[in-house]
Amino acid sequence: MLSKVGVDVFDGYCNESFKIRAMTFCTINEFPAYGNLCGYSVKGHKAYPICEEGTCYHQLQRGRKTVYLGHPIFLIRDHMYHRLRKTFNGFPEYENVPKAITEEEVYQ
Repeated sequence: MLSKVGVDVFDGYCNESFKIRAMTFCTINEFPAYGNLCGYSVKGHKAYPICEEGTCYHQLQRGRKTVYLGHPIFLIRDHMYHRLRKTFNGFPEYENVPKAITEEEVYQ
């Protein structure tokens, strides 16, 4: 709304109202704040916007929490974590990294 329509604000110094428009250009923040800023749900089975449908998750039975296990695919191919089956989900992680989204997709 702020970037497309704008918001009416009052300038106390000039004693007049005007319409302000703005856009967030760049932020550095942790993941929950990223969700708040972008309006994207960063909880649940498809919490990662880059992976979405391909998000590798596992639902814990006792705690009913969602854990994400597929992050070793972002490491270099010969990294030792790829071979640590017991540490992650019992399978070696050798999948390809998801395709990065384009500028147009980010804007949409």
